[in-house]
Amino acid sequence: MIIKKLQLHNFGVYAEDNIFSFEGKKPIVLIGGMNGRGKTTFLEAVLLALYGSNSFAYSESKQKSYPQYLRSFVNRGTEDKTCSVELEFEINNGTKENYIVKREWDANAKRTKEQIAVFKDGSYNEFLTNNWPMFVENILPSVLSGFFFFDGEKIAELAVDSANVQLKNSIRSMLGISILDVLSNDIMRNLKKVNKADSENKTAEGVQELREVKEKAIAELAEIDAEIEALSHKLVKDNDRLEALHQLYIAKGGDAVEKKNETIQKRASLMAELSGEENKLYELVTSELPFALVKDLIAEVKLQATDEHKAMIMQQAVLQLDGLFENFAAEYSGDKKAGRDFIEFTKKQVKVSRISSIYELSEQALFQTNNLAEIVIENAENETKSILRKKKKLEKQIGEFDSYLTIDINDKELQKIYKKIKAAEQAIINDRVKMSELEQRRSGANSKVITATSEFNKYVESFLSNAELKDSSDRTIKYSNIALNIIEKYQVELQKRKTDILAKTITDCYKKLASKKNLIQKIIMNPETLDLKYLSEDDKEVPKDSLSAGEQQLMVISILWALAICSKKKLPIIIDTPLSRLDSAHRTALITTYFPSAGEQTIILSTDSEIDYEYYKLMKDNVGDEFTLNYDESSKSTSIERGYLIGARI
Repeated sequence: MIIKKLQLHNFGVYAEDNIFSFEGKKPIVLIGGMNGRGKTTFLEAVLLALYGSNSFAYSESKQKSYPQYLRSFVNRGTEDKTCSVELEFEINNGTKENYIVKREWDANAKRTKEQIAVFKDGSYNEFLTNNWPMFVENILPSVLSGFFFFDGEKIAELAVDSANVQLKNSIRSMLGISILDVLSNDIMRNLKKVNKADSENKTAEGVQELREVKEKAIAELAEIDAEIEALSHKLVKDNDRLEALHQLYIAKGGDAVEKKNETIQKRASLMAELSGEENKLYELVTSELPFALVKDLIAEVKLQATDEHKAMIMQQAVLQLDGLFENFAAEYSGDKKAGRDFIEFTKKQVKVSRISSIYELSEQALFQTNNLAEIVIENAENETKSILRKKKKLEKQIGEFDSYLTIDINDKELQKIYKKIKAAEQAIINDRVKMSELEQRRSGANSKVITATSEFNKYVESFLSNAELKDSSDRTIKYSNIALNIIEKYQVELQKRKTDILAKTITDCYKKLASKKNLIQKIIMNPETLDLKYLSEDDKEVPKDSLSAGEQQLMVISILWALAICSKKKLPIIIDTPLSRLDSAHRTALITTYFPSAGEQTIILSTDSEIDYEYYKLMKDNVGDEFTLNYDESSKSTSIERGYLIGARI
């Protein structure tokens, strides 16, 4: 099933005619808009078009009746009070079939009445129009629709709700077990009629009495399950409220109050470090650093002293020449005139190049002067620069802490918020205490069901083995009970075979998406109760409430993905706000792994903070159609534009 077009007329925030036309050949459709722009309305429109009063969006709404639900969608900003939603989709079962379902109503009359028309391959089809609910249940049962069209913010609670009726009913429907429930109910109704007619048969009455005990125990268990489900919803809301209060507390400066002492300690540490750097600077100022002010003069002194030293060495060498030559001449028998001429030339050259002596530094003093000019001053300058940079950085950090410590905080308002936080925490504690009590009650009620079922089965077996088939009533009772026993055993075996496959598929899907690969190693499903358990590497159970909000959402998406795979139904996926509770790693996993593989068509309703420019680039290659929902403040209505979040911060 591929959605080809959704046309809305005065539907919710969409004034006049608005058309979503899906023409792309790639699996992902991106519909972007800020909060309140009509993303959830899009989802509700698809559900309404397909299911009408059977839509789970209607059952979850606060409207008292279906006509009121329809009237709530009529756009208030237009004079035309007619409203309609038209959905076109295509099914390919070897041959392509095109369907258009249109629902329209108006708010002019006191009583709102819906008109429905269905077209197949371009022609009005009277049979489908009159029998649309039956037809659409064959395509996608309404009990399963919530797992193909869902709100990402609302599904996380399913991961921790062990008694969620909606999830279990959907799994049973997907497994084909709900058909057996219908058959069992039909046989039960027939048995009650026979037992009522055959009131003289005391044995049959005994069977019925035990059956009623069993049914009462089952009803009691179902009632407790409903209480657990309601309390689970309340826990989610209480946790959301507590989180909101914590955010408000931080926004009002509560975080600053709690961190004030830590900040003061950090500031004192920085001040001590700054003092140490200043002491280093003072030491430099009182030692080598002042020489940097006259380093050019010191360089000149160094050059002059070096020249003086060279001249002195030369003079000492000349003084040695006469003595050395006399020793040479005493042993040399040749002409000595050239040697004497060279000595005289050398003396003249030394006399001509002789410089005036200014500093007359010793070799030690000259070495110190060279070291000062070439190394000491440069090292002092570099160390000073380093100290000044670090000092500036420390002063900046201290200034930031000073600003942080001078924040004006409203203590009275913080105290009020803090009291609300404590009250919200106490409410959650009370909820958990009550949940613990309910789980204990459920355990007792479940034991009653097991005991009543066992007693009933034993009685029925005894009755069946000893019953004399005197008339048709006995035969009906006997074979009906045989059929019920067979159905019950067959149901357990069928569930066991299929739940193993489903649990393995859920595990595979979760491992593809989860960032903590070793947190949950295996997911198993009880074939009778359909309860899920999460196991770690050492086969220890991982508590469901230990999962973070993001991990809970990821788990449910894994369940939905597995349901879609195991159902073998080629259906579109529509996800509203899919990434709100997820961190960057899990968002990337969903974008690169789940979205392209979720189905032949995946429609994502997102804000710019969920799928921003970076995530958009990751999924661009798999995106076929893009739309932006633009809201006009003057008309209080939304219009559609092609392209993802045009003008938004991406």
